Amino acid sequence: MLGKKKKHDPSAYKDHSFIGTQTRLVGDVFFSGALHVEGRIEGNLRADEGCLNLHGEVRGDIDVPHAIINGVVHGNITCLQHLELAPGARVHGVVTYVSMEMALGAQVNGQLQPAEASVTAVTTP
Repeated sequence: MLGKKKKHDPSAYKDHSFIGTQTRLVGDVFFSGALHVEGRIEGNLRADEGCLNLHGEVRGDIDVPHAIINGVVHGNITCLQHLELAPGARVHGVVTYVSMEMALGAQVNGQLQPAEASVTAVTTP
């Protein structure tokens, strides 16, 4: 078990996408696997399965299962599995989460909102 990677570790995913520091992307982004953002996205980010690793800037809403934020977000974050706000995180919006780590130095200028049990409940037939 010691060598096993957690699902919120971006390296645990087979497919990786990278947006570099000199890149500005305008439009919504839908992805699976891991997305590493060093540049700037002006649009919403969404993944049904995957992990966002943000060191750049997003101007839009983020809706992903797992995220590691160490950049700037101007929008709402919905993270229904695990969210990590690293020391460089600057979030301006509502943060909805199930499990969250917040490092010393991270800032949320908005509202922290635990996800309701009805949103995260999984029903089996």
